[in-house]
Amino acid sequence: MAEGEGRFAPGVDAWLAGAGLVRDVVRQELVRRQLADHLPARGQRLRVLDAGCGQGTQAIALARSGHEVVGLDVSDRLLGEARRAVADELSEVRDCLSFVIGDVLALGDEHADGYDVVCCHGAAMYLPALDEVVAALLRAARPGGLVSILTRNRAGIAMRAGMTGDWPAALSGFDACHYDNRLGVQGVRADEPGEVRATLVGQGAEIEAWYGVRLFSDHWAGDTPVDDLDGLIAAEAEAGRRDPYRAVCALTHTIARR
Repeated sequence: MAEGEGRFAPGVDAWLAGAGLVRDVVRQELVRRQLADHLPARGQRLRVLDAGCGQGTQAIALARSGHEVVGLDVSDRLLGEARRAVADELSEVRDCLSFVIGDVLALGDEHADGYDVVCCHGAAMYLPALDEVVAALLRAARPGGLVSILTRNRAGIAMRAGMTGDWPAALSGFDACHYDNRLGVQGVRADEPGEVRATLVGQGAEIEAWYGVRLFSDHWAGDTPVDDLDGLIAAEAEAGRRDPYRAVCALTHTIARR
């Protein structure tokens, strides 16, 4: 079993149960919009690797925009969900997508320098070390290509606990670098936003932008009803690009150029 599969396996059922609920919708929509702001206008077809693609939400969105997307994941079950989702898409979208089993940290030579855009939007926090993830993603990107990486924000550990009224967890969260998440995965790594940027720069990348993802709704239950989802997403999007709010969001979305 690959490292990433072993770490995330306890959370697969909970992850799939939460897909399409409000916290997942906010996360997926913000990441999609933030990345889209750094891609060319529709009409230029890019080759994209979605490393740790899960159930394929981001890969499918990119294919709908006309890009050629390879979705890679260590989980056969999640890839099965992605393939089932693709079956409902138009043929021109299906033709842009392929899903393959694979480990982010063991990408073969066939992936080296192979992509205009390399995404890792849900796997980095389950892998052993940030620098190893960044090295693997940059190796897969073509010179001048984009790398889009979503990481768990260390400040979000205490923030979420405090917003839910769990004061012992909030106090311990101020100094924590790992935590047990809601999916049932223990010892998930969280990184400082500045550490992510420094790691990318240290390996030769140039930072284009960084964003926060999910501030106001991160502490909610997955099935919390929302009367105005568009309004929530608009507020979350604004928080994700403004200081000081983006620095305490649950997730950090960093976009860099190789």
